Amino acid sequence: MSAIIKKRWSFGTAAALVSGFTSGLVLAGGMAAAQTTITYATYFSASDPLVQVDRWFMDEVTERTGGNVTFETFFGGSMLGGPDIYPGLSRGAVDMGMSVPAAFQRDDYVLTNITLPYITDDSVATSFAFARLAQESEALQKEYGDQNVKLLYALGFSENVIWSNEPVRKVEDLEGMRIRSVMSVATALELLGAVPVQMAFGDSVGALQREVIDGFSSAPFLTSISVGVHEFAPYVSDAGGMGVYAVSSTSMNLDTWNSLSEEDRAKIEEVASEVPNHYASVLEPMVEESVAKLKEAGATEVIIMSEEEKQRFRDTVAQPIWDDWLAAADAAGHDGAAFLERYRELVAEAEADLNYVPGLTRYTEKYGE
Repeated sequence: MSAIIKKRWSFGTAAALVSGFTSGLVLAGGMAAAQTTITYATYFSASDPLVQVDRWFMDEVTERTGGNVTFETFFGGSMLGGPDIYPGLSRGAVDMGMSVPAAFQRDDYVLTNITLPYITDDSVATSFAFARLAQESEALQKEYGDQNVKLLYALGFSENVIWSNEPVRKVEDLEGMRIRSVMSVATALELLGAVPVQMAFGDSVGALQREVIDGFSSAPFLTSISVGVHEFAPYVSDAGGMGVYAVSSTSMNLDTWNSLSEEDRAKIEEVASEVPNHYASVLEPMVEESVAKLKEAGATEVIIMSEEEKQRFRDTVAQPIWDDWLAAADAAGHDGAAFLERYRELVAEAEADLNYVPGLTRYTEKYGE
């Protein structure tokens, strides 16, 4: 990560937002210091790349608050499943959580779903752009505040791929395929002739292996590798270059945030403002390691679609799925067109400082198809 990028993409304290905790008092030298243990839940595994960033955040907060704020973590849905995390945050069942509310609570998090396919392959650019939107847009902040949660930060998933039991090289190959998918990816695949199947991410791995489904998408490259799909899937395709389709949102219960000391809130905001740059610094080695794992497993044929096929995908689905989002944003009382335009501007600005190469493209550049 260059010094230029670090300078350009600096985020003030407005980048962070938090809530929900368990507290006690520790007496030291006659002074009472509030000590807070914040519960954290996600449905992703501890090894997931996005969870690793959350763990860095939590470690940094504990260190910078001098142990005043610590965390009790629950990974892999051990406390709450994906659809339950943000409702749980709202009512205080958990203090801090990471999930994809734009997928599970779409009507409540319309603006969060701005990260549409066919805008960028770059999850870091997505993260930078979303952080800027969170600073600039009172409407986006209110989207979380209305649910009694405070957004700390959001991270772009790595680019979408399709793991499958049969090759997907062209649009026609998707006809009738039962493909696990969610959000705008499901809409896109249906427009292309596939049959979207609603299924939890974790359940989809075994379902593909048992051939209960024909394909597995809404599948970020890094997360897919972290759960082992590359160890058995016969094929993986770049999905026509859909790119990033979602962000993970890490937030806290609003009541918890308001109960923290001013000093601890300042430290939390400080660390949260550094998350996008930290993500940028660790993404490259994560992608390189995942590419190496894909090669080492040797189970999967990598398919990069031709530019002609990618254009066919885009021409068929990009505008319809953007229009769907615009209609939802406008119906919720927002100026969807202006919000989308600003997001695309911020992504382009971030991409100018970055040089991200998608995982499957790296694979073929190193090893061939």
